Amino acid sequence: MESRGRRISGSLNSLEVFATAVRLSNLSRAAKALNISQPAVSHHISTLERRLQQALFARRNNQITPTANARKLADAITLGLDHIDQVWRDLSIARADEVTIACSFGFADQWLTQRYSDLRNFMGKVQVHVLTTDRLREIDQSTVDATIVWNLEDAPRQPSFPLIREEVFPICSPTFLSLHPEIENNLGELPSESYLHFDVGASGFLTWSSWFTRCGIRVPDLTQGMTFDAYPFLLQAVRRSEGVGLGWKGVVDRALADGEVVRLSPSVVSREISYHVFHHPEIATKQSRARLLDWFHSQTLLD
Repeated sequence: MESRGRRISGSLNSLEVFATAVRLSNLSRAAKALNISQPAVSHHISTLERRLQQALFARRNNQITPTANARKLADAITLGLDHIDQVWRDLSIARADEVTIACSFGFADQWLTQRYSDLRNFMGKVQVHVLTTDRLREIDQSTVDATIVWNLEDAPRQPSFPLIREEVFPICSPTFLSLHPEIENNLGELPSESYLHFDVGASGFLTWSSWFTRCGIRVPDLTQGMTFDAYPFLLQAVRRSEGVGLGWKGVVDRALADGEVVRLSPSVVSREISYHVFHHPEIATKQSRARLLDWFHSQTLLD
């Protein structure tokens, strides 16, 4: 008797592609949904048609229409994949002795590391994993208990609550301030290279240009300053007296408390919240997850 694995062997990589093409009835949309090329979608479908020795789509120009057999096969694939996904989730939920937090490198470096010992003590015997990445949208959220989001475009479709209220203000080192005492009253007169920039992408967070605009101050020449794609690197440059940067409440608190940087005026708020905690929707099924969220609630900076 021919085994099930032998019958399907060589087609497994094509099944999800095929099911997506049936669901969308369009090769281009299927390719975009799966983040592969359209020729790759066509190749997977051709593989299945060759092995099944029948056409699975009626083709006319750029349009495709699934056959009755194609829809039957796609329904079976979807049912199987959904079952696998649910079992995977159940197994992930069963790991009651550990939790995983996902956040950006900057948040981990400037906020979470300062509180990590307190978090571990609060969680007791539960092991805490921290996944750091600036590409939060690429994370499999089913494997993560809490995600700290700054750029709301990265936000997963999950329940959330605010963590830190936004407040943005200029910062510099005490040495830099002693060399440029005039910036306490006239920050816009610095040389262009003295403004240090953080690449905020399309997040909508404040830049030097938007900060000056909101303060009602003429925007100076900002073309020469260095740009940093990771906030810890910018903060280190500020500490070394290389220039003036923008600081965010909650992120630069430790540097301010240690006297490594000083805060200049004025403060600006462009949105109510700067960081949100997005969490796994199934809280009750995992006691350690609920405890983790309790800790984050205790750390909220909303005043």
